[in-house]
Amino acid sequence: LHQTLAVNALVPTGRTNPVKTAKGTKLNTQFAVVEADRLIVSHDANGKENPNFPQELQPRDREREASQTWVQKTAADLNPDNLGRTGRADSGAPIVGPDAVVESGNGRTMAIKLAYERGTAEEYRQWLIDDAEYFGLDADQIKGMQSPILVRVRTSEIDRQVFVVEANQDDKLGLTATEQARSDAKRLDDQLLSLFAPGEDGDLLTIANQRFIQGFLK
Repeated sequence: LHQTLAVNALVPTGRTNPVKTAKGTKLNTQFAVVEADRLIVSHDANGKENPNFPQELQPRDREREASQTWVQKTAADLNPDNLGRTGRADSGAPIVGPDAVVESGNGRTMAIKLAYERGTAEEYRQWLIDDAEYFGLDADQIKGMQSPILVRVRTSEIDRQVFVVEANQDDKLGLTATEQARSDAKRLDDQLLSLFAPGEDGDLLTIANQRFIQGFLK
């Protein structure tokens, strides 16, 4: 595993781009441009799960029709203005870990990859070349690439699972109730569950369960 990560490790070369989540968590990223097939995305454009992606880092159900429709629509009309520099974690260029795993922007990455496959990414590709200097990148390098994608490589140490949840909270495609429940369930650890004390009839608002409720909301 460590050898695989070392081979696929991303080395950012562009300008820095500090970002924060909707909850205010701040982290640093740095621009890089990579070939599309180097990025480890959670699913393909048809909703098929990628076995190489750690699915605990995907809070969304990418197999649902609404998600696939969004990817298809975005791929048909890529807007570079939505895929570049921003201080937000839920928009702009996808945010990836040093191991090339997409942490925020799986849908955007799927759409860009699909656009390349369909031949509708030429405007996006030319935009990367024209604005390379702005991102601190080498235009000539991009010209020699087959399917370049602009990404922000995370350079801050974070709790990865917490970050991916926060990074999706203000995304254009909101979490469904089921996705939110799955996301919350992953954050219930043994210590918090040990405080769970509902009434015999299943009532969660018992006095005995107040410590669990407070811990959950925190």
